[in-house]
Amino acid sequence: MELELFTQFRLVFGIILAILLVFLLLSLIPKGQNAIVTFFSVLSISLSHAVIATVLLVVENTFLEDLTLSGDSVTLYMYLGILALALLNPIIYKLRNKPSKKRGSYSFR
Repeated sequence: MELELFTQFRLVFGIILAILLVFLLLSLIPKGQNAIVTFFSVLSISLSHAVIATVLLVVENTFLEDLTLSGDSVTLYMYLGILALALLNPIIYKLRNKPSKKRGSYSFR
C-alpha cells in the first residue's frame, strides 16, 4: 500500500530558500559606496520570508489533516533551512559589513 504525499508547496519553499540563499551571497559581499543591499532590506526580506514559510507550513498541515494525507520530510527540512537562513542572513550582514576603524589616518589640508 503506497502512501500519497502532499508535495504541492515544495516549489514555493524552494523559491523562498533560493531567494534567501541569494541574499546570503549578497550579504557576504562587503558593501561599497553604492550599497544596493542594506541591513534593512536583508532584515525585512528575512523576516517576511520566515513568516511566509511558517504560514505556508501551517496551511500545508491543515490540508494534510483534512485530506488524510502524509507530509514529506523534504518540505520540513526546507522549512528548517529557511528559518536558519532567515536567522543567519542579518547576523552575517552585520558581521561582514562592520564599519572599519581607520587607524593612523591623517588629514592633510
